[in-house]
Amino acid sequence: MKKILSILLVIQIVSLQYVRAQCDPATPQQNAAYEKVVKELQNQFKKNPPAGDWKIFDERSSLGKLELSDEYGKIFRICGDRYDLSFQRTSAANQQKARADSAKAIGDTTTQQQRSFVMSTDSVYKESDPNRTGDMAQSTVDINVEMNAGNYRVEEPISNRFAASYKVIPVNGAPLALQITLKPNDAGIAARPETVVLLGNWKNNLQKNPRGDKLYHYSYKKGGTMIENLIVTIKAPFDVANEIVKKIDWQALSNTLTK
Repeated sequence: MKKILSILLVIQIVSLQYVRAQCDPATPQQNAAYEKVVKELQNQFKKNPPAGDWKIFDERSSLGKLELSDEYGKIFRICGDRYDLSFQRTSAANQQKARADSAKAIGDTTTQQQRSFVMSTDSVYKESDPNRTGDMAQSTVDINVEMNAGNYRVEEPISNRFAASYKVIPVNGAPLALQITLKPNDAGIAARPETVVLLGNWKNNLQKNPRGDKLYHYSYKKGGTMIENLIVTIKAPFDVANEIVKKIDWQALSNTLTK
């Protein structure tokens, strides 16, 4: 019995150490490096919306709240290591606001809560009405940026992510970029396009692991204690995504990364 209790105590101590180690406060130097990246992301993407009647619908980052994680050993990963920006056409944003205001006026808390959420492109493609899905897909753009990723998974069976097609595309200032069409999945999300630009020390080294993941692996030079790579995913029709890609100074973004 004592032996079992001792084992359980050791497991608990290790678990507590692991949880504590997952997120540690960043140093001022690390925060400065992160803020440099985020400010350039804001400079590039907020100032370069698609052509037409678009407005910023939502922006999210952990700017000023950076923490570091060592859950991958020597590769440090940022907790909340994302920058996200959503555009909507003005007409769509106005319609959504009108629905929220109407719900508030009649005390419809359910609709209020639903409309207070960011309408991501995954939500768009879950719409049951195909016509509405098409309209919303043309009026919503999500730009999601992940930092210091160890891999980029084109396909991941465990999360039911499968690609109907994918290809490498040329993007000035980026070592690797992809155009991907994802298959519909069991959650009801329809087939959808993604354009992905990878910055940092990425190689065109697509591989498949025993779990069925098709992925590109990243090789860190500095151990990942600073921001060494970015994965920029643009969830939008390819023509809209291509327009955004052409407007962005990818070299300027790359210059913010630790070399």
